[in-house]
Amino acid sequence: MGFFDDLKAAAIEKVKEKVKEELAELGIDLDEDDDDADIDEAPEPEPEESSSPPAQDDDGGERPVSAWSTPLNVTTSSPPSAPTVASSIYSPSTTSFPSPDADTTFNEAVQKLWDLDSRLIPNKDYKIDVQSSKHPSNKEDAAEEPLFTYVKPAVFRKRPTFTTFVALLNNYSAFTGEEEDVTEQELQENRAFLNEIMKTAPMKYCHQYCIAKGCTYKGKEISGSESEFKRILSSIWFELYSRSGRRNMDSSGFEHVFVGEVKNGQVSGFHNWIMFYLEEKRGNVDFRGYIKPRSRESSTAETNDDDAVLTLQFRWNGVEKFVGTCFIGVTPEFEMALYTMAFLVSEEDENAITLDAGGEKFDLNVKCHKYDRNTKVGSCYVEALAHYE
Repeated sequence: MGFFDDLKAAAIEKVKEKVKEELAELGIDLDEDDDDADIDEAPEPEPEESSSPPAQDDDGGERPVSAWSTPLNVTTSSPPSAPTVASSIYSPSTTSFPSPDADTTFNEAVQKLWDLDSRLIPNKDYKIDVQSSKHPSNKEDAAEEPLFTYVKPAVFRKRPTFTTFVALLNNYSAFTGEEEDVTEQELQENRAFLNEIMKTAPMKYCHQYCIAKGCTYKGKEISGSESEFKRILSSIWFELYSRSGRRNMDSSGFEHVFVGEVKNGQVSGFHNWIMFYLEEKRGNVDFRGYIKPRSRESSTAETNDDDAVLTLQFRWNGVEKFVGTCFIGVTPEFEMALYTMAFLVSEEDENAITLDAGGEKFDLNVKCHKYDRNTKVGSCYVEALAHYE
């Protein structure tokens, strides 16, 4: 049994109870009946016929498919087969999709991730209020109200990737220079999160794409072994390093990108909408308005409450974040897949793409900075260049 396969049921229950208690303190009742049946279907790409065999584990045996996994083929001898997309945000379908190949561009791969993601539905599963725009240098507050007005509690109860993601968010000290103390429980939480996201279509596609492009990590070619890929994910995202330069092991890629840090009196990282929502609920985040894309001449679409990408200005515990861009409503697995591909596949720090978000398009720059001799994520985020119909 592998390192990622020996999580006991008791450990998983601890994760669930931890999240339930934390959210209850914020007034989010996971036992509340919030009209689960009234959830619309997520966007679904056109399927292609597939004759994929049953999903397998790394030992070649058939892997049971949970209510949240997508039935995919993973073997040690060949790349995983094409992923499937969830037809709604709570139940997967068995629709198969073609695997990437060596000629698949980064832009095409990102678009496929988007098409595969069972993200939340704006104004249905969550609601935001973007209020007014502002220039990054404008220090005035352009938003009297919070950004998020509602997120459906069932998201955190019924989506294991959301549940296990939330469990990680309070495992870090925000200030660089302060040594991180990682407990055994926190290590189990990291492993539980990686186990859950690797059951999803975006992360399966990410794995396939890295194989198709011949990616290597620490000089070794990435194989079709799911367990080995989870070890790589654990290394690049969760292994600690020193960001402050004081030799204190005070940071990780996951902390920086998804949780955020405070360095030299400014917020650094913090590019995740779930963290933003929960910190707003705690009263720790003050949303101060949105910032229009850099290329305003080519940005013909209005910023509104169903936009998938927003550039924000906010204060976190009184510390400024003058410009920060994040996706809204996407799953944790989508962002993990996107930034992992940027880290492992791209040799550039910046990757210009166009994302078709269904009715609207975004010109984005996917940025990825590597740390510790290119073995760990330093930072990953998107920069909004243009927004048009």
